[in-house]
This record gives sequence, structure tokens and C-alpha cells, in this order.
Amino acid sequence: MEVKAEVKSITKLKDYFFVVPDYQREYVWKSDNQVEQFLLDIENEYEAFSSSPKSYFIGSIIVVENKLKYDVIDGQQRLTTIMLSLCAFRDILQEQELDSKQSKYLKTVEELLTDFDIESDVDHMRLELQYEESSGYLEKLIHKKPYTDIKTSSVVRMEEAYQKLKASFEQLLAETKDSLLDFLKYFLTKVELVIIESENLSSALKIFETINQRGAGLNAMDLVKNLLFAKAKEADFQKIKGIWKEIMLNLQICKEDSSPLRFLRYFIISRYHNGVIREDDLYRWFISKEGVEALGYEIDPLRLATELKAMSKRYSDLVIATELVKDGGQYPKVTSIGYINKYKSRQHLILLLALDLQADSQVIEYLAEQLESFFFYSNTLGIQAKNNEGLFTKWAVKLRGKKEINQVSEIIESDLIPYIKEKVAEFKNRFKTIPHYHYGPLYRERYILGRIENTVRRKCNLPLQGYNYINGLQIEHILPQTPKNQIFPIEFVDIHDYNNYVYRLGNTTLLEGMINQAVNNYNDLQGDWFEKKKIEYQNSDLISTKLLDDSFTIGLHTALNRFKADYNFGFTNWDKESIEKRQNIFLSLVFETWKLNGKNIDSLI
Repeated sequence: MEVKAEVKSITKLKDYFFVVPDYQREYVWKSDNQVEQFLLDIENEYEAFSSSPKSYFIGSIIVVENKLKYDVIDGQQRLTTIMLSLCAFRDILQEQELDSKQSKYLKTVEELLTDFDIESDVDHMRLELQYEESSGYLEKLIHKKPYTDIKTSSVVRMEEAYQKLKASFEQLLAETKDSLLDFLKYFLTKVELVIIESENLSSALKIFETINQRGAGLNAMDLVKNLLFAKAKEADFQKIKGIWKEIMLNLQICKEDSSPLRFLRYFIISRYHNGVIREDDLYRWFISKEGVEALGYEIDPLRLATELKAMSKRYSDLVIATELVKDGGQYPKVTSIGYINKYKSRQHLILLLALDLQADSQVIEYLAEQLESFFFYSNTLGIQAKNNEGLFTKWAVKLRGKKEINQVSEIIESDLIPYIKEKVAEFKNRFKTIPHYHYGPLYRERYILGRIENTVRRKCNLPLQGYNYINGLQIEHILPQTPKNQIFPIEFVDIHDYNNYVYRLGNTTLLEGMINQAVNNYNDLQGDWFEKKKIEYQNSDLISTKLLDDSFTIGLHTALNRFKADYNFGFTNWDKESIEKRQNIFLSLVFETWKLNGKNIDSLI
């Protein structure tokens, strides 16, 4: 059986024309699951403007040559997602003013989507989906034609994936055009996959079967299991078999059974290995002298299997909590991390898994609360996930074996607080003009404004609001995004100046849907538009929204009135100065919201 396998960057896909045959399964990746993970995995490896970026391997594609094209036998989900990503990059770049160098990026993307054949006068697509459920969606997207056919479930998933990818790339563009192009460069040149070319369909299917039964993704996990059996006493075989079944069941419960190496990697990093280790190197380290001594499985494999089972249960519970995005979970502070650092994030598990086997939920929640604060400051500063992972591997070493809150608190004091303290000045400068979309997606924007609202409520001795309530709210732009008749106040120089203030966090507030509909009637910026909006804001249950009206008070000598006076919260009109003032109020409140060891970081400077 002749097999040819080569590592290719995405730019090298221009050497192929791929076809997904009609007998293949339709596109099944979900935007909030596999597509989100696809993005997150690449983002975690990407280092912005790095002079020597490292390559990132995203998997393999099995193909068979067929009349100068290549039938895709395995990997069509990944390959389709790559093409949807290229469409999103192209559509964003085509809307921008590009210089000659930047235009070359766009041309490269376009050539990866189609190739014009002069002889036939036809643009040939690099990826053709022949299965019926595709309904020509990708073809129309590539050729920028409107899609008017019936939307099959596959089409809906491709459409949602495209929108998810485009929204993610637009966040980079919102920072700078160079940020988008730098990420695109990494995507095209450093994201790699293995193209496995087989001589015929039968041999390709054999390769597919072998990979999926033994394969690349599960190999290290299977090898670890086999290693434990090899070192175990015969009397312990049934015990280890039962333990391994429970491990896989735990991963199945949190829907991570298809990628168990992520759990194994975090288990090793958090509890045994000193430093970052890639999935490809896990088994090599496992059987190294260092690994053998650290893990002790040659002496007592049953002990390691039992620890893996306990940690797989903690891992499963924490993954579920991270993705919950609603009230009622076992670990609400971990759920908060899912909001602040995106619910598909997993880096925080490195530190939470490092805690002692006997650490109870209170200790886990205490550490999670500190990590939520860390992620808020880190995300605001735009610190790369790759940098955080390096830090976490160092801090994990110190957290190993800790099972008391006071022990965790000491490490927060000695490591996390100094790290954040030295960045406070930079944080303040960045936050004062930060746009709300920096905290995208929308659920994270709502969450941040909701946490600030709860800080206000706590200071006013009012009951706090839960995740479910906050999730149901809308984000209102006080100065409207689209003023009626496009008439702007005279203080704004032009539309760019106007948008610079419209999208600042200080110009947004949470609002109930019905009230938001009402205030949309007052987007004519001539006259008393803000007075009319303030009347509607009074109908809200949100204190931070009610306080936009300078006349809002409750009783005499109340906590709310003292808070209003202390923070100078209240506005008679709405302009540049008001937005800057509210953004500064938010700056004070975020230090009261995201604390470390209960301390306001700004007060420690």
C-alpha cells in the first residue's frame, strides 16, 4: 500500500483542488463547540507580532487523487472550516482600504479559494462539496453570490460557523488592521496539517480506520493505559480496567471524550511536570526518567490510575461549570471564569487541578474567584493566552498539595498580586478609553456590565442579580450607534470621532428589552433626547442604569444616596465629558469588583 504524507501550511493548499464526495457525511461542526474550539486552539498558540512564531498542527486530511482533483476521505470538517475562515478573511479585507502590501494578503486568500482557468474561462473552487446537504452554500459563499435555496441543517451550521469566524476576526480588526493581518499571516503560514495521499479508496479507508481506532488523537492516552497494565500486578487488572472505564465516562459526561489528551496534558502540567508540555511530547515525557520518577507508576500503577480517576472527575465537573453560563451550578465562581475568559477556555484548569486531592469545593471556588479577577485584568490588557499558560505552569508547582484557603491565599499574595500590581498603570490607561466590544462576545460584555451592576448593588445594600437575569438583558448605547438622519452633535469633529465615543464602555448600559425598544425612539440627537431617555431609564430595575438620571434617589441618608455622592454618579446631559466621566466611574468600580484576596489592587499601589 503506497502512502504519501506531507506537512503543509494552509498556503500550500493552493497546490490542491479538493472534492468531498457525495457519500461523505455532511458538515456537522457547531459554531459554539468545535468551531469555537478550532479558534481557541489557534489563538492559544498564536503570539501577536512574534519574530519567530511556532507552527501549530491542527490534524490530518486523507485524500485520494481522482482526475487531477483529490477526494477527501477524512478531514472534511476541518478543511471546510478552513475554507469558511478564508471566506471570512476575504470578506473583511475586501471592505478595507489596503495598500499594495496589504492587498497581497487579500490576493493570497482569494487564490486559496479559487483558481481562474483561462482555457475554460471558469473559476475552479479549491474545495467542492458534492454531498446533497451542502446545497451549494459554500460555492455561493466563495463566489459571493446570495444564497436563496433551502437551508439544510448542514447549511445552517456552515452559515453559523462563517458568522462565528467572521465575528472573531472582526474583533482583531477592531484593534488595528495590522492585528488582523498579523493573525492572518500566522493562520496561513504557521497553522499546519498533514495531507495523507493514498493510492486508492480502499487503502485510504484502511488508513482512516487505523487512525480512528488507534490513532493520533488517542494514541498517548491508550499508551498510558497500556503502560499501567504492563506494570500492574495481575490481581489489579480488573481494578485498573474499571478505573479506566470511569475516567472515560467522566470525560464523556463533559463531552471531552473525543479529545482526552487535553485532560491528560493538564493533569501532567498541573500535578507533575514543571513547565509547558505539548500533546505530542506527553508520552515521551511519561516514559522518560523524569516522568517515571515523578509519576511512580512502575512501583504503584494502581495509585496513579486512582489519581487519574479522581482528577478526571474534578476536570469533568470544572469543564461543565465553565460552560454552564447560567445559575445553579456546583461551582459558580468557575462559571464566572467561563464568562470572563470565554466558556470554551480551559487554561484555568491547570491551576484548579493542581490543588490537593482532598481540596474541597470551597477551596476550589476561592481559587476560581482569584482567577476570574486575573483573567479580567489580563483580557483587558490584551495579554496572550500563551503567556498566561507559561505563568500558570509556574504557579501550579506552588499550588500542588494545597488544600486550605489560607495556603492558596499565600500564593495569591506572593505571585498573582505582584504580577497584576506592576501592570495597574498600564491597565488604567487602557481602560479609560476601552471600547465595549473589546470584551466580546456579547455574553461577556453583558457579564462585565452585570458584575459592575452587582458591585453597585452591594454598595447600596441591595440584593444581587444572578447570571440568568443578566443574560436576559440587552446592551444599550446611550449615545446611539445610528442617530436619526445621521445628525451628530457639533462637538464631534466627524463620524470617526463620534464612533470613538459611541463604542466606549462608558457609553453602554444594561437594559431590559422592552425598555430598550422604547429608548430607541429617542435617537434624534436634536433637543431633549437624553431627558426622554432618562425617563425610560427610571423604569429599569438596574441601579447603574437608573443612576444615569441625576434626579434618582431613594429616601434620605440611604446607602444608595451615599454611593451616588461618593462616586459623583448622575448626569444632567450626555456628551464626551459625560462618557469619559462614566468610564472613570467604571474604572473605580472594576477595582472594587475584581479583587485579589479581597483587596482592591489599585489601593495597594
